[in-house]
Amino acid sequence: MKQQVNKLFCLRVLFVLTVVLSMFRGGSAGAEPWRFAVMSDTQWTAPTDPAGKNPNGVAVSIIDQINKKFIEAGVKFVIQVGDLTENGNDADMATRAAAAEPLYRAGIGFFPMRGNHDIAAKPEGVNQYGITAFRQSFPQTRGQGGRLYGAGNFNSPISVSTDLDGMSYSFDYGEPGNSSRFVIIDNWAAPGKRVPHENGCTYGYSVNDQQPWISSRLDKKKRGTTHAFVFSHQNLIGENHQDSIFTGYTDANPEWQNAFFASLQENEVKYYISGHDHIHQRSVITSPDGASKVEQLICAPDSSKFYTPKPAIDPKWFGQKTREESISQEMYTIGYYLFTVDGLRVTVDYYSDDHGKWQSDGSYPNGPNLPDTGITPTFNFVKKETWGYTLSGN
Repeated sequence: MKQQVNKLFCLRVLFVLTVVLSMFRGGSAGAEPWRFAVMSDTQWTAPTDPAGKNPNGVAVSIIDQINKKFIEAGVKFVIQVGDLTENGNDADMATRAAAAEPLYRAGIGFFPMRGNHDIAAKPEGVNQYGITAFRQSFPQTRGQGGRLYGAGNFNSPISVSTDLDGMSYSFDYGEPGNSSRFVIIDNWAAPGKRVPHENGCTYGYSVNDQQPWISSRLDKKKRGTTHAFVFSHQNLIGENHQDSIFTGYTDANPEWQNAFFASLQENEVKYYISGHDHIHQRSVITSPDGASKVEQLICAPDSSKFYTPKPAIDPKWFGQKTREESISQEMYTIGYYLFTVDGLRVTVDYYSDDHGKWQSDGSYPNGPNLPDTGITPTFNFVKKETWGYTLSGN
């Protein structure tokens, strides 16, 4: 009799633990964790290419190595945060699209966005700032072309402008209780709006123009997903680049910034993910009014270009570096990110090569006057950092 009571007690404990675990993972006991990957700028900037593996200003020699890691990791899709090319020509965009073919063959999606280099074809605007070539190469950003691999519910702010169709976009992935929304913001020059700035950027439809759409796609009461992530090429506050996503320097349009930060915080968006700076950097950024915060991830590059941070006292930060709390940083490495979505939990693993200290452009990879300058080495990627969050309150 005593053994039966003990057995019954153990079964009850096991049941309670199962229920608690189900609640912690988002209430979907049968949902399996899943992964997506993030990579950054894939420009080839070395003046020569002795191995002939990086045509049209695209770092195919690096992309190929990272694609293999994504396939090994079993990710569902990859997001690239801009600067797909160095010069923004139509042939360059087609080259970057072709480099994603191994992912498609493995059943893995690829969802890119424009960066400042992708609008750089000369003369300016000759190819509609890369929009036509981008749409032809990546119809999946409009939910077309058959390479969605489970992603759905695509949406763009076409009420702002049809220029933004498939350029700024959102989509969903995952089962109920274990799902995420992805919001990609494109703020670069377009046929209908061109705003040159002294910081060297040519902007288009601003964050402010798109804020109603951004807020509606992030609305946690209506979006129907557990998590939401926001991506754009430019930084909120960078380390080297002093331009920002807010159509100017980091001090520009504080009222836009306050509204944007608030929309992320109110809707439990934990990460704003960007590229542009060619450095791995994690920081907590506070809004100008001090009311909202978000963790910013600036992604390590997949390029032959690397940048060095500028001092926080540099005058062109306009005193805004006080709004940044740095968490971690790694310079001069090639890297990528794996995000695991598991109910209420998200875990991020950062991988980069174990060599580091690479040189840029004409000195790539090891420095001037070396026999292998301009030839991409074989990288050995290792996990450098793991972090994450849970929406359970623990």
